[in-house]
Amino acid sequence: MLNKKKLKFGKSFKDIEIIKKNLLKENNKLLRIKDNINNIYLAQPKRVKCKACNVKLRGDTFFNHNIKYVECINCSHVNGYHQDNKFFSKKIYVTENRQYAKAYHETNIKKFKMRQKKIYDPKALFLKNCFKNHKKIKVLDVGAGTGYFVASLLHYGFQDAKGLEISKTQVKVGKKFLEKIYKKPKNLENLSFEEIVRDVEQTNFNCLSMIGSLEHMENMSAIMKAIKKNKKIKYIYILVPMFSFLCGVENLFPKVFNRQLGGGHTHLFTEKSLLTFMKKYRFVDHSAWWFGTDIHDFYRSSILEMGKKNYKPLQNIIHSMKNIIDSLQLELDKKKISSEVHMLLKRK
Repeated sequence: MLNKKKLKFGKSFKDIEIIKKNLLKENNKLLRIKDNINNIYLAQPKRVKCKACNVKLRGDTFFNHNIKYVECINCSHVNGYHQDNKFFSKKIYVTENRQYAKAYHETNIKKFKMRQKKIYDPKALFLKNCFKNHKKIKVLDVGAGTGYFVASLLHYGFQDAKGLEISKTQVKVGKKFLEKIYKKPKNLENLSFEEIVRDVEQTNFNCLSMIGSLEHMENMSAIMKAIKKNKKIKYIYILVPMFSFLCGVENLFPKVFNRQLGGGHTHLFTEKSLLTFMKKYRFVDHSAWWFGTDIHDFYRSSILEMGKKNYKPLQNIIHSMKNIIDSLQLELDKKKISSEVHMLLKRK
């Protein structure tokens, strides 16, 4: 059913530049929202075991935007020093979800379609190209948000595509767009985390996707145990944030909104910790697409910092970087030190 193993690097940032303009315009506002989330996180109990391998947490430590992190000595996973427990998850994804949700959904159909086309369609196309016949693949998208990836799967002809999401706010919005565009509002459903786990245990879908959602789950082991138990699930398609060059950039610019570490990203994968984690549940990597926004975030951070200084020649040098962002980023992608990876895993 699978095509040959696929390894892909790079994606032009120009595709989504217009969508990300608010990162420059609303830096202070976004930083305040992130700081509020960080304050909630800092109030949670200390993490005792590694989020990925569940071994007693020991290793080198460092700080990023006042949050302490520990690199697990066993699997190299980068753990926040505090727990992203049930209280924390409910607080930022459910109770105070309005601000969080606004960052991830659009308010009109034109903008929804643009975000879908620029960000999510390439992900669905990559998944489609991994299979000889993608129409036999039934995808259950866990942590579906506003339903962008579900929409992209439907766009590329996946016969069955359904999303599960804990946020009522995002599901309410997403249903409207799925109704208007595809006449399929029932393809997005609001469930609690516990209900999602039970649904995964019982589903007859053969592919489960977690696009930017695995790292946000209060209990990654619970969802993975459910997947392992359900032998009908043959494939997992994930997008996860990685410990990357961008983390160093964020350390250098404490007054710039940090997208990689902090807020909902309380921990980050490394290639070693990701493969160790998946091996534990008897899945192996089949295909991967490495690309990130490390260089653009460095460019963005430099622009914001230079804006505070009245020295135009230096500002002009930073602005001239814009034309080489993609080529610089590609070098990081090829070395697998970019801010994210898309990976298709298959059951052993």
